Amino acid sequence: MARSMRGYIIRRIIYLLLTLLLIVSFNFLLFHVMPGDPIRLIFPKGADPETLETWRHILGYDKPLWEQFVNSIIHTFELNFGTSVRIAPGAAISDLLPPYILRTLFMVGFGTVIAVAIGQRWGREAAWRKGGLFDRASSTLCIVFYSIPAFLYAILGIMIFALIFPHWPLSGATSPGSEFASMDIFSKIIDILQHAFLPMVAITVASIAGFSLVVRSSLLDVLTEDYILTAEAKGLEPEDVLKKHAMPNAMLPIVANIAISVGYIISGEVIVEYIFSYRGLGYLSYEAVISFDFPVLEATFFIMTVSVLISNFIADILNFYLDPRVKI
Repeated sequence: MARSMRGYIIRRIIYLLLTLLLIVSFNFLLFHVMPGDPIRLIFPKGADPETLETWRHILGYDKPLWEQFVNSIIHTFELNFGTSVRIAPGAAISDLLPPYILRTLFMVGFGTVIAVAIGQRWGREAAWRKGGLFDRASSTLCIVFYSIPAFLYAILGIMIFALIFPHWPLSGATSPGSEFASMDIFSKIIDILQHAFLPMVAITVASIAGFSLVVRSSLLDVLTEDYILTAEAKGLEPEDVLKKHAMPNAMLPIVANIAISVGYIISGEVIVEYIFSYRGLGYLSYEAVISFDFPVLEATFFIMTVSVLISNFIADILNFYLDPRVKI
């Protein structure tokens, strides 16, 4: 078992690295094979020619395309994403990214944990009471909530809190600089949580509905198996049948859905972060788009795709652990 597990992990790591190489290549081609001069797009008309040539050299656009491609791959695997052009002119992108990534990880991480916990419980109860009033009502609500995009929840949240809690912060990741700096550590934590609350709720509500539907569907398949009927015939308590026999065997599609959802949430919360001006990775990618800061945009795309790959890699390992029948 240990040898099979080790071999499986090594193969998944190789697939991960090959996929990562393809993504880095596509990321380079996406921004470098576009028609026109990228420097002319970044800087306004009438810019000083000397400035244009300086930035062309800084960004490496004065080198042959093949050399730019090789350097791009090497620098990306070194986590050297180059220099920001417009958002923070002259600043290293590797120094610019960490605060934005941490804010998004905090929001998405907590939101996903909450969504999985509530969605798993909700779907479990709906499956166990199949055909009952609770099942029909919860399934209808989940389909409705899952069909509504996260940015509508964001707008609705702003409207509700603006009316009911007028002093609640509705934008930004923290209070303005000087005000936040003067707070004690406890007040800073409260301030960060308050600013992250509404964006987190917006991306969590639809996720709860999605997880609930997946758990319900997976459990309904398991509950018809013979070993469940055998456990019930032995006189086991319904809760024991559900927790000890049904749920462990229904985990495979649930784990896969969590991995897919993490990638979807990270890439899909761009609009939510923009609505709340929450300075996370999604907001940074939006800023990079509107300011034509191509190096920053390449870096944010890379981070988002890596997050999807890592979450799927973890899901593959968990699937093998949960079900050794997974082929290696």
